Amino acid sequence: MNFFSTQFLFQINRIQIELIDEAFLYIGIALAVLAVVFRLGARFAPSPVDAKYRSKFFKLFLTIGLFEVVWFGARAQLIRFFGTHFVALLVLLIGLVWLVWVVVKIIRNYRREKQVWEKGELKKKYLPW
Repeated sequence: MNFFSTQFLFQINRIQIELIDEAFLYIGIALAVLAVVFRLGARFAPSPVDAKYRSKFFKLFLTIGLFEVVWFGARAQLIRFFGTHFVALLVLLIGLVWLVWVVVKIIRNYRREKQVWEKGELKKKYLPW
């Protein structure tokens, strides 16, 4: 199957749901479950800095996962544009770009923000109030 042909990207198989369509659904469900894991991780994070970045992953995975599940619903209902494979791949591409952006932001800022938080906690420990 040619994944980048115009027939694959812009036409909907009206006879049956294809295996690739179900794969997009399972990807969406897996991302939504991963979002729940990151939400729990953010809730029980040891510091606000960790919670902040885990929340960013939660938002990313929940958004992309729900969009993929909604896409499968549009595909199952044979909605013309929103049910095409082009939209599903576009959502995954947006999610990939968003993931790279979040990871780059973590690489640049995490260590510094964590050190600032630790210094603040140390000040709270030794300064009398």
